[in-house]
Amino acid sequence: MHKIAIFAVIFLLTACNTGSEDKSYESLDGGKLAKAKCSSCHNLDFPARTTDDEKAPPFYTVTHHIKQAIEAGTDEERRMKFIDFVSDYPLHPSVEKSYCDKQSLKFYGLMPSQKGKVTKTELKAIASYMYDTYDQKKLLEIMQERSRLAKLPLYEQVLEKYKCKICHSYGGGKVGPLFKQIAKKYKNDANATAKIIDAIKNGSKGKWHLYAPMKAYKDIPKKKLKAIAKWILEQK
Repeated sequence: MHKIAIFAVIFLLTACNTGSEDKSYESLDGGKLAKAKCSSCHNLDFPARTTDDEKAPPFYTVTHHIKQAIEAGTDEERRMKFIDFVSDYPLHPSVEKSYCDKQSLKFYGLMPSQKGKVTKTELKAIASYMYDTYDQKKLLEIMQERSRLAKLPLYEQVLEKYKCKICHSYGGGKVGPLFKQIAKKYKNDANATAKIIDAIKNGSKGKWHLYAPMKAYKDIPKKKLKAIAKWILEQK
């Protein structure tokens, strides 16, 4: 009787530990893990970006194909099956288990086992991140927004994408200088356009002593920088 009681306690403890272990991935940052463990081969951009020399298909493509291939009655069932597959396949890859078509397998080759490089719990966190991030509905929304922005004048594309008006219009001159203040400062300056472009591209440290320096926006294309600088100088 005593042995049975001990066995029951051990069984319950094991069951509890197993349950908590299965859910332990939820406390991990799947996005950071994906960057650290997967980005050397897979492109993580969303929308996907492909290159001629890529080692493996982009994460969006992988996610989309697996989601389509999985048979499930509900979204939650599909999500759990997706997580189960992604947390197993990198550790035990095989042609039989792969959802890739023959042409893709020939092009990329079979994924090498990632044993010793990533744990099953980490893979579950990565899988959860993939399922939630690389979503068809989200992709459609992103593409629609890009299409909308592309139809706007170049300066307005910058204003909207980088939320410039939050500090330079709606802030009432308390967060950052108003556009008309910037225009007034450089009104008679022959190098006004170049100076404004420099402040946007490299940050405004040392240029406006009453305000915290604006961070650098190095990713704005040259054409758009010229357009927004020209627009700012026209403000009165």
